[in-house]
Amino acid sequence: MAVQTLTLAGKRFVLLPESEYRKLAGKPADRGGRKRPSNPRSSRTTRQDSGDIAEAGRRGSESSIPYARVRKEMGRR
Repeated sequence: MAVQTLTLAGKRFVLLPESEYRKLAGKPADRGGRKRPSNPRSSRTTRQDSGDIAEAGRRGSESSIPYARVRKEMGRR
């Protein structure tokens, strides 16, 4: 690919043959970043995930004892 650069008014421009430009313009832009999964269903909640969510909810609703009180009852500072 033959490429030339040109500076006009302090801005750099790239000159390349029109055929090369058409090839580049036809390709999708690579924006980088995170790629999406090819299978969109893979991001849905599975049975295992549903069970984990339910268990977390049950554990969150249980009453708990503050760590400071446990230390006090055990005689530690």
